[in-house]
Amino acid sequence: MSAVEASKKFKRAERRSERHRARTRYAYPPSPTSSDSPESPIRGPPPLSYRLQTLQAELSALERDLSDPTNPLLANEQDSGIDPGELLRGLVDVRGRLEKINDTKTGRGKLVNVVIDGGRAGPPDANPTESTPAGKKAERQVDPQDLAELDERVGELESVIGSSTASLDELSPLPPPLLPLLTRLNTQMTILTQPRHIDAISRRLKLLLSDLERAHQQQQQPQPHVQAGGTQRKQSVGQSTATPTSTGISHPATPQALAEQLAPLVTRLAPSLPHIPHLLNRLRTLSALHTSAAELDGTLDAMEKEQKATRSNLTELSTAIENVEKSLEDNRGVVKGNVESLEGRVEELMNRINGLKGEDRDR
Repeated sequence: MSAVEASKKFKRAERRSERHRARTRYAYPPSPTSSDSPESPIRGPPPLSYRLQTLQAELSALERDLSDPTNPLLANEQDSGIDPGELLRGLVDVRGRLEKINDTKTGRGKLVNVVIDGGRAGPPDANPTESTPAGKKAERQVDPQDLAELDERVGELESVIGSSTASLDELSPLPPPLLPLLTRLNTQMTILTQPRHIDAISRRLKLLLSDLERAHQQQQQPQPHVQAGGTQRKQSVGQSTATPTSTGISHPATPQALAEQLAPLVTRLAPSLPHIPHLLNRLRTLSALHTSAAELDGTLDAMEKEQKATRSNLTELSTAIENVEKSLEDNRGVVKGNVESLEGRVEELMNRINGLKGEDRDR
């Protein structure tokens, strides 16, 4: 095939393609029930939560790229004259700003926002452009009066629970939780309201009162076997201790002596009974403090040992550095002497060469 015929065929093919492009095609009319219409407004921007997640993912990827020293992108940035320290500083700044945003949306700030926007907030997946025809989201205004009322209610709740007057230190622990205390009180009330428990408690109280009255009467009765002479007392005491009697006179003396010993102790302990729970709580706190102090003591001992080891290592390193410096000085002197001797020999050789050249010229 010649070049002329080939060019004719290519021209025909180009004309045919142009005609095919210029043909009008049938276009279906839009369906009346279709949701997509040419006059529909442009889709709004993505929600803020999606943008925040995208920014966090991009920040994580950037951190991975910057933390990898073998990354070619980092090498290209260094070649172009950009300091990696500036990139890290900007990354830390962006991370801090994102953490501030997250802090404002968690904890008490989130609770306040939820309480304030309780009935007004819509579902999280709802598109803000669907609520308004113009596609603009109305800004919610926070009323300072609502915040003041919320703060007042939180203060009342803290005063009811008992955590408002508690100081945040280890010496004065927080009060016990309210729910276990209410459960315990409910259990105690249930036990006390049952008749059989009340009868059992009353019987035990009657027995205890009768025992106390008997002990009091025995304490107030005069001793029947007391004699005037001191020698006779010693003899009676010796006989009573040496030979046991069958009538059982020595047995009642034991509980009476115990009652006499316990009576002043109970009298001394009675005023301090209300303070015993506080003392127990304080002792528990002090035990925790002693435990932490013991742990701190162990940590300090370990740190002292590490400091001693570090100091010995530093001493060894300083000695090694001094030896290296001395060897460097000696090597410097040796090298200097070698260079001087080599220079002298080179000069001597040059002089000899010059002398030989002069002799050759003379010849």
